[in-house]
Amino acid sequence: MNNSFYHLLLFACFAIVNLATNDKVYAQNLERFQNEVDAIEERYAQYGKKSGHTYTNTTSSDQTLAVFTGSSSVRLWASLSEDFPELTILNTGFGGSTYAELFHYRHELIGQYTPDMVIIYEGDNDVTGSDTVDEIFDKAQELYSYLAQELPETKVFILAAKPSPLRWNLKPLYDALNTHFADFALENDQFTYINIWNPMLGENGKPLPSIFLPDSLHMNKAGYLIWKQTIAPFLQVSK
Repeated sequence: MNNSFYHLLLFACFAIVNLATNDKVYAQNLERFQNEVDAIEERYAQYGKKSGHTYTNTTSSDQTLAVFTGSSSVRLWASLSEDFPELTILNTGFGGSTYAELFHYRHELIGQYTPDMVIIYEGDNDVTGSDTVDEIFDKAQELYSYLAQELPETKVFILAAKPSPLRWNLKPLYDALNTHFADFALENDQFTYINIWNPMLGENGKPLPSIFLPDSLHMNKAGYLIWKQTIAPFLQVSK
């Protein structure tokens, strides 16, 4: 075997391995947002601290503590506390996260605060990876099982994965995943599904371009206003 052919063979093998690795990046690099999670814990340290598996909510008993968590659509919701002034809100959204990553940080971002409510937005980024819809939902159910076991008195709201112009070609996958979310909530009293998909569509049945930032993925103030108006009735707070 001459050197040129040997090097070409090595390059081809490396390319195949690298492609497979990239496809599974979410599964293999669950701590890629560690610094961001550390900052979130520091920001909300006064609300709850971890001690083994025992968590203490330090808010007063007359306050409703709500954790909004998930990927960047939550992280970028800068007006959350203004939109829901009746609630004490912790925004633990991080990076462009997935269900696997939120499960990995379930104690840090949810459990230690023993919240009265948890509002979850995940699935948007999962659909762009290599996992099937069923595999994504299996990961989601790992988180739901944790919440049911560790926080049985906490109300959990599952937001539909949103439509966006950038990812509109993936609509069938989003439809299937959201159906999983809705069916699960119907069968589990602790969980409620909130359909934010339909209110974000125009008369032509496609995402309203006016509610998105120039990246055609993340929302502007008009988009978050739709979310606020859609979610508020479920949280039993004013619109």
